[in-house]
Amino acid sequence: MTTRATGLSSPWGMAFLLDGRLLVTERTGGLKLLSGEGSVLGNVGLALPNLVVEGQGGLMDVALDPAFASNGRVYLSFSERDPGNPALNGTAVARGELSADARTLSNVTVIYRQQPKVASTAHFGSRLVFDREGRLWVTLGDRRTNEQRGFAQDLTRGNGKVVRITTDGAPAPGNPTWPAGALAETWSYGLRNPQGAAVHPATGDLWTSDHGPQGGDEINRTVAGANFGWPLASHGQEYGTTTPVGPQTLAGTVGPAWVWNTRDGQPWTGGAMSSPAPAGISFYTGTAVPQWNGNLFVTSLAGRALWRLTLDGNTVTGQERLLASRNQRLRDVEQGPDGALYLLTDDGQLLRYGP
Repeated sequence: MTTRATGLSSPWGMAFLLDGRLLVTERTGGLKLLSGEGSVLGNVGLALPNLVVEGQGGLMDVALDPAFASNGRVYLSFSERDPGNPALNGTAVARGELSADARTLSNVTVIYRQQPKVASTAHFGSRLVFDREGRLWVTLGDRRTNEQRGFAQDLTRGNGKVVRITTDGAPAPGNPTWPAGALAETWSYGLRNPQGAAVHPATGDLWTSDHGPQGGDEINRTVAGANFGWPLASHGQEYGTTTPVGPQTLAGTVGPAWVWNTRDGQPWTGGAMSSPAPAGISFYTGTAVPQWNGNLFVTSLAGRALWRLTLDGNTVTGQERLLASRNQRLRDVEQGPDGALYLLTDDGQLLRYGP
């Protein structure tokens, strides 16, 4: 383990450029350019209108267009204030064009907005990942409040959903067919706060991490049309109680591929549950560490560790808790061009973990 950069301001997401340099978002609003060795080269100039940095909100994820080599397009997710009512906000996705020297993002346009905007500063979701067809998956949180969380089951609203859109922000062809009035961009629903997303390297399926309430944090194979149950079904408890939110299983809903009810991953023995709070996730596809190939790596915030999940097909077969001794909130993980894992910490570091 080596520390490659320090002094970042609440780093949230990252994307490696084709030449090995790295873009890192800062929740406080900055987009940093780093060298392949982790030196901070400077800020990438950009303007995001109506960006709100409050609570859990701010500038969040970053992803490169599948055709980045020819079009230079970069996508950013962020919390956007309603200009007509500053108390309201929601997750939005903007697209811009990175200059040849990677110092400016121009022609920035908001292509997608979570609707409706609400009065909350939490549970924005906000991970971005492209599928094999060049369509963009966006994770959207339920916005946290008790008044809002039930809308994760409402197909006419953006609360607690994964959406799949084109690079222009329109509903993507091949999305599920929903009842009249539903949002056509919806891919799956019944989620709470999905802060991690990755494409399975063998199947092309979307996998996501989702925050449970008190306990019940999940890894989900996020297939088209699936209802993951929140808040009707959950493995967690209402905060400050030992009362289950609902049944763990419910007809018509899909259960998690993996679930945690304690921060350290040990079996729950009763009483109040705790949550590791999973954030960014990444499948390992490199050859530098052969025993990691096909494993899913999951960062955690409250749990302050990196989890390595082993899989047999779509079945999670085991877990290993890594880096717990560092006692750092880990926000995101990506595989680097050198075959190592790169991690962002909430206290402003970029770490390199691997050979």
